[in-house]
Amino acid sequence: MLPRMVLSVLSGVLLTLGFPSLNLYFISWVALVPLMLALRGRGLREAFVWGYTCGLVHNFTVFFWIRYVIHHYGGLPLPLALGILLLLCLYLGLYQAGFALMFHFWERRPRLMLVGLPCAWVLLEFIRAHAVTGFPWANLGYTQTPLLHLIQFADITGVYGVGWLVVLGNAVVFAWFTGPKPVAGSLVFALCLWGAFHYGDVRIAQLKAVQETEAGFNVAVIQGNIDQSQKWKPAFQQETLRRYRQLSMEAVSGEQKPELLVWPETSAPFLYGVDERLTEQLNAIIEDAGVPILFGSPSVVQVDGAVRFQNKAYLSDGTSRPLGEYAKQHLVPFGEYVPLQRILFFVNRLVEFAGDFVPGRDVAPILFKEHSLGVLICYEGIFPYLARRAVTRGATALVNITNDAWYGPTSAPYQHMEISRWRAVEFRRPLIRSANTGISTFVGVTGDLCGTIPLNEQGFLVCRVRPCREGTFYGTWGDAFAWICVVLTAGGMLLTACKQDV
Repeated sequence: MLPRMVLSVLSGVLLTLGFPSLNLYFISWVALVPLMLALRGRGLREAFVWGYTCGLVHNFTVFFWIRYVIHHYGGLPLPLALGILLLLCLYLGLYQAGFALMFHFWERRPRLMLVGLPCAWVLLEFIRAHAVTGFPWANLGYTQTPLLHLIQFADITGVYGVGWLVVLGNAVVFAWFTGPKPVAGSLVFALCLWGAFHYGDVRIAQLKAVQETEAGFNVAVIQGNIDQSQKWKPAFQQETLRRYRQLSMEAVSGEQKPELLVWPETSAPFLYGVDERLTEQLNAIIEDAGVPILFGSPSVVQVDGAVRFQNKAYLSDGTSRPLGEYAKQHLVPFGEYVPLQRILFFVNRLVEFAGDFVPGRDVAPILFKEHSLGVLICYEGIFPYLARRAVTRGATALVNITNDAWYGPTSAPYQHMEISRWRAVEFRRPLIRSANTGISTFVGVTGDLCGTIPLNEQGFLVCRVRPCREGTFYGTWGDAFAWICVVLTAGGMLLTACKQDV
């Protein structure tokens, strides 16, 4: 029993090592092999136990940063914060347990196992992305972000296709060590891997050629590095505006003149348009800069006679005239709203203003000159469907403004940035990312970075953004690949239930 537990725990740790900030992406190609060895020849109950053990370890380690948010900013004692993290992991571990059960059913059917396990993994990630409030964080495919030439086919399959390929690699390695040599399966894996890299080479060359014909425009991202514990204090509002004024004026007075400045989420820590004094001060900064500024600020709306908040992005021209705005669509659970509020009524006490925010309704991009900017506020960057919705409505560039100060000195800001980076690859739209405490950057349509402002530093970065109008299969058909995996997994289970030889 002990060796199998060790193998399950080992797989959980190896799965986590592939993600930022360690980025040991090559380990992901064998991370599931110890779990499969632990499951070999075991019954249904043991398969669930060892899969669940792997899931608990993996989710507890990859999401360990959650305890920091709850303890440091939620004000809960550390033991209680760890307990809440454990509750989340008890739920998330069910997905790895489900994968282990699939392995159990298909272990004696090697061909079905090689075909079915990668599809089953995609199915489980797909469910997790939509169940309850949706949580598509730490999908296995994200571990391969450093391999830009490999991940380019995400414009066909999304991140799910890369995760499918990684699981296929794990299944092939396991099969080589434990049974008849999977020659056919290895050939298929080798062809898929070669095809992915070849497609990446061709696609990158094509897109570079297309981008060279686009004049583009200079954009500056401003990173104020405002500590979350200070951010909403009235006494610190003047310092916040002073800091953004200074950085913005330095950006516009440099050699590489920006045509647009992008500030982070809630960089204006007051109700813009409601607080007259601070609104006038912000407008004066915009007028002094003489350049359009896109910035984040909360706003108030009336909902059924009650005053509620929205998390907004505003774009003003160089004379502080409003050009457009966008209200966040997908809110952060327990931060901006409380899911199942009738049951979890007590959660209102954990986070200030939790439950007081409502989502926006207008999904149209913001027009900037002849371009359309699809805005993703903070957490929205992890949801491909939001970026797809913006692109289908004409967005030629994406803008992700975020406040990752909540995460503190943990791995979360690195994970969040890498996830957002994939939206540029999937939809072939450049992504402008401005983060309060970092990491701010520009992502090209192939996923390459035009510099970064490191975590917990203040500064600005100017890069040339080249909007793109290239269509992608993923942009048109969305998660078609994931749905194919759903069908294939269901078909495999049906064959197993019918006890047909495969």
